[in-house]
Amino acid sequence: MDRLVQQRQFQQRYRQGIGPHYHGYGHGICVLAIGLGIIGYCVWKLELTNCQPLLTVVAALIIANGLEYFAHRQLGHKRTRILPLFYERHSGEHHRFFTHLDPLWRDHRDWRVVLFPLYLIVAVATANGAVAWGLSLLFGPAVGYLWLMTTVAAYLWYEVAHFCWHLPEQSWVFRIGFLRRMRLRHLIHHHPSMMNRVNFNITWPLFDYLLGTDSLNSQMMNTKG
Repeated sequence: MDRLVQQRQFQQRYRQGIGPHYHGYGHGICVLAIGLGIIGYCVWKLELTNCQPLLTVVAALIIANGLEYFAHRQLGHKRTRILPLFYERHSGEHHRFFTHLDPLWRDHRDWRVVLFPLYLIVAVATANGAVAWGLSLLFGPAVGYLWLMTTVAAYLWYEVAHFCWHLPEQSWVFRIGFLRRMRLRHLIHHHPSMMNRVNFNITWPLFDYLLGTDSLNSQMMNTKG
């Protein structure tokens, strides 16, 4: 059966299975409200006496990028006993709903297969809140607040970036060259023959560069294989 036909059939089944009360705008607003609320609280509480704690921001961004890469590659594309639901949602649903042949969401109800479930930002904030508390005991409150606000901001950027990569290429967003290239990387990642091999970073391709899995080869994008 033609791959695009299979994709269309899966999309139809998935859309039929979305609950009647799901609302993509509500989903997105809740994620942003939680994330921005946490960031705002950290900014309000933050007191910097020197610039040294700002190194926390750099460390947090690098670690977040690494976790994004390894979670995507090792849990999203390999069936393991650790978080099997993540594999099913990512490889079993997201990569069947969106392929290189049709990477676009159609309306806000499709956001259910684009955005992470709402509870995940709560889990991420809770886990990083615990890390932030430990860092504040060791290095002072500024380091803890910077860690929490940076990791939550990285999570929000992941959600916003991934949402954008599934917009049409003609969108005004992609007038910015870096964003256009990141969308192409993600589109290549959605080719079935490439999804387990390249472009596991969603936000910025640091670990793809470091580990040799970055690709901007778009020659296959017009194929149906």
